[in-house]
Amino acid sequence: MPTGRVVQLCNEAILSPANRLQTLEKMAKPFFPLSSGEDKRAAAVLIAICEEKDNILSLLYTQRSGNLSRHTGQVSFPGGMRDPTDNSWEDCALRETEEEIGLQRRFIDVWGTAAPLKVPYSGQKAITIYPVIGSVKNFSDLKLKINPEEVERVFNVSLDHLIAPENHRHTQFKTGLVIPAYVNTPAKIWGITAYLTHIFLKAALPKDAYRRTWPILSSYKL
Repeated sequence: MPTGRVVQLCNEAILSPANRLQTLEKMAKPFFPLSSGEDKRAAAVLIAICEEKDNILSLLYTQRSGNLSRHTGQVSFPGGMRDPTDNSWEDCALRETEEEIGLQRRFIDVWGTAAPLKVPYSGQKAITIYPVIGSVKNFSDLKLKINPEEVERVFNVSLDHLIAPENHRHTQFKTGLVIPAYVNTPAKIWGITAYLTHIFLKAALPKDAYRRTWPILSSYKL
């Protein structure tokens, strides 16, 4: 797709109030069935669509620090476990984002919270993730303050890049579950972060702008 058309979509449609509501409506259906009972482990993440220079829209990612005990070096959205002082999932995502990368909540225009995602096939360590959607104007002008204990680096990936088929891959897990991945980025975007990226792009962009598919593979045993 020509770059010019993507920029036009960004300026006239993607950030419009109507598309915000439509995006949240599309993301209101649970991605995976939730188990009954209270979530014992629950977190919120921020899917932030950032307005950068030259009318470029991008998504904001972090790469986890090597100081962490789990998922070291993996790409994620800013966010973390809910604190008792958080009044909502939005509060949780905004607080964690500021703690991790120094992006203050006053710069984030919150759209709303999407349906929770219960990370499948994770047994007793299952976690429920609440995606909070927001946008950030003039992101290139903001100064971030990265917490090195939690974050190795912050990077943005343009929508142009994410919708391009040559940057699409997929990952198959031992269970047979197949989910998308995105490459040719500062670090490979895969796992739950890639799945949430896909869900958001499918909801926020017109069908002719993002036609992402991946093969359905049979499960296998080692």
